[in-house]
Amino acid sequence: MDYRYDFDMFSIIPDEIQKQFQGLFNDTGVSAKMTEQIALFRDPELVSALQHADEEVKQLFLDSGFGLNVFDSGAPTGRYPSCDEGARNACISRFRQNIAASKELVHFDWGGFQIADFLMYLASAEPIDQIDMQAPTVANQSAPPRHIIAKVGLLAGGVLVMIAVVSILLK
Repeated sequence: MDYRYDFDMFSIIPDEIQKQFQGLFNDTGVSAKMTEQIALFRDPELVSALQHADEEVKQLFLDSGFGLNVFDSGAPTGRYPSCDEGARNACISRFRQNIAASKELVHFDWGGFQIADFLMYLASAEPIDQIDMQAPTVANQSAPPRHIIAKVGLLAGGVLVMIAVVSILLK
């Protein structure tokens, strides 16, 4: 089955609540926890497939900062809110590190989730300004050079991880 691998960052505590109680969060030392975000896939069928995957696969996603719920920011397919870029990159980096550290994951049932398709999505996804999200027909065609460098780095890292996983399995 073809899944859409788009995902969005979801604030654990809504932004309005964070703003309203930021002083209290700072005073109690929980400010960092209150601004945490998790990555949630937009495709309900993909989430359902992951919910039926082996526990080790689910744990990989959870440990990497993904949730097993659905959320859609409203960004068009292949795009994500530009304000989420830092949190997305951190989540993707954790996923890459976690998958590289686990040699046994290829032997488990992924519920139909395809790593190669996910890596292709990561390489092609582009940020979209909030203004553009309100009018999805307006596309942001220019990507800043740092975004291109980050995209190439993520793709190269993903390819290296996949090569390492395959080479370990073939030994």
